[in-house]
Amino acid sequence: MKRKFRLLEHFNNMKIGRKIMSAFVLASIVPILTIQFIGYNMNANSLKRKIDTLMVDNLTQLSERVDLTMDIYSNLVYQIYVDDKIIENVNILLDGNGEGREVAFHSIYNRLQQAEKSVKGIRSISVICANGQSVTYDAGTGSSIENLWDDYRDLREIEPYQAVQGLPGMLVTPTTRHKGYDGDAYYFHISKCMYDYNNLDRGTIATIVMSVDEGVLRDICAVAIAEDEAEYNINFITDTDGFVISYPNPFYTGINMNPRLTVQEFVQVTGLLKGQNTAVNKYVNQNRGWVYYNVYNKDYMMRDIRNNQIMFILISLAAILFSSILISYIVRRIGSSVALITDGIDQVKEGNLNVSVALESRDELGQIASNFNDMTGKVRNLVAEVSEAKDKQKNAEIRALEAQINPHFLYNTLDSINWMAIEKEEYEISRMLRNLGVILRYSVNRSNQMVSVTEVADWLEKYISLQQMRFNQSFRFELNVAEAAGKVRIYKLLLQPFVENAIIHGFKDTEKGGVLRVDIFLSETGERLNIIIEDNGKGMPRDMAESFNVREQAVKDEGGSIGLHNAFARMDMYYGREAVWNVNSIEGMGTVVTLTLPVETDF
Repeated sequence: MKRKFRLLEHFNNMKIGRKIMSAFVLASIVPILTIQFIGYNMNANSLKRKIDTLMVDNLTQLSERVDLTMDIYSNLVYQIYVDDKIIENVNILLDGNGEGREVAFHSIYNRLQQAEKSVKGIRSISVICANGQSVTYDAGTGSSIENLWDDYRDLREIEPYQAVQGLPGMLVTPTTRHKGYDGDAYYFHISKCMYDYNNLDRGTIATIVMSVDEGVLRDICAVAIAEDEAEYNINFITDTDGFVISYPNPFYTGINMNPRLTVQEFVQVTGLLKGQNTAVNKYVNQNRGWVYYNVYNKDYMMRDIRNNQIMFILISLAAILFSSILISYIVRRIGSSVALITDGIDQVKEGNLNVSVALESRDELGQIASNFNDMTGKVRNLVAEVSEAKDKQKNAEIRALEAQINPHFLYNTLDSINWMAIEKEEYEISRMLRNLGVILRYSVNRSNQMVSVTEVADWLEKYISLQQMRFNQSFRFELNVAEAAGKVRIYKLLLQPFVENAIIHGFKDTEKGGVLRVDIFLSETGERLNIIIEDNGKGMPRDMAESFNVREQAVKDEGGSIGLHNAFARMDMYYGREAVWNVNSIEGMGTVVTLTLPVETDF
């Protein structure tokens, strides 16, 4: 009860706008979201029931198609079973002499060959006589000697033969794995005992065993699934004991499913539908004793209703947002006068003197607002006067400092020394002085302004010429600037730290053979400027190079130095995330620095 009163007191102390918005949330947003949630679950459950019903119907149709296919093979076995010619030749194999048996063998073999060609998917057909003699036509080898049952000296030992003995009808032996020259193969077998109807007292004279490729069943299961759903939906067949008769991945055919695993877990173990939210449906064919499974991705099947739900939520949120904006506008209009004045006072307390209360009303609150604005205006004027006085004093101090080191003094002094060098015919010194003067003028004159790549290239050549003289021509410089990149603008002195780092650190203790190369070109789209600074110097440790490729470490302040950290910090300051770089270095082989900048060409 006390908690209830505290909540009520808290609500009463809230501002009017927050009260209205809280009531709006409780009265509209919460019910709408609740209805959406309940509606989605009801629709999802209804759709799942319909999908499950459809899947069971599909499995029933799949079972019927399998039965029709199995009937085709069974009928072929029956045709062989009642073939008088085959029965006659079997009797010869049982009772005849050597020459007659040979003729009978080839006669049966030709009959089996003709039967195999009438139906696709048959691997072999064997007629196994009661005395152990057998005739096998193998479509895989095409030989009367080599066949599927090569591992058995007496075909009466094979499971399809033994399992059908004493049974009045046909028997389908589940899929088994056979090792072949090209890897494992999978076949199921249809077998039936053969009798001589003219001499039934003799009993079984032979057994027919037909071996059919399991791929026949796999193809039927695959055809039952739409092509665009194959990634989210599978069918497979087992017997009632969990023995896998046909599976999309034949490697798992001919094995027993682990009874400790659910069907979903078994499918996941085989690598299909891995990580997906699945559901299982099954249909049991009581006549054949086979179980047909369908496993599908629930999220994929529910995607339409989920997308519709998202759309409805977005529409609801849009409506709520519109209502919230309208209510907020009305609330603001009601309490705007008081809110503006109190907010203005609070900002002045925080030190913001630029605040101005804009009220159009001419009532008492309007007069208070007007007087408040006059007061803050006068205070701002006083502050501006004080600030202006400080600025004048600061500018005077700066001009005094600038006067202490006048760049023109340096230029004029260098010019005088240059003429002295010319008079003494020291032309190499003269050239160095001219280049030094250009470099100083370029560096001192608004060092943060943008210039064209062409100007940067000209400056680089002069700068490098001085460094080459300084280091006694211990390295060679190559500069390649694509014509299209010449008009692109970059900041002055942006490349100087990278070039200087290559010379000072890369070529340290190098007397000759150093190569410094700079390539500047546009990307294929023309939207990015690529700059590559490459040297064959000492390189740097791997951890140091990698640290430059971590942006936070690369732009870390080093106390105002002009090293690589400072250069990367300038790039980050000028271009932000548009600037991309990579440092790749191998100790003893050299360093490659790649810079990618946005293209700016407007002058």
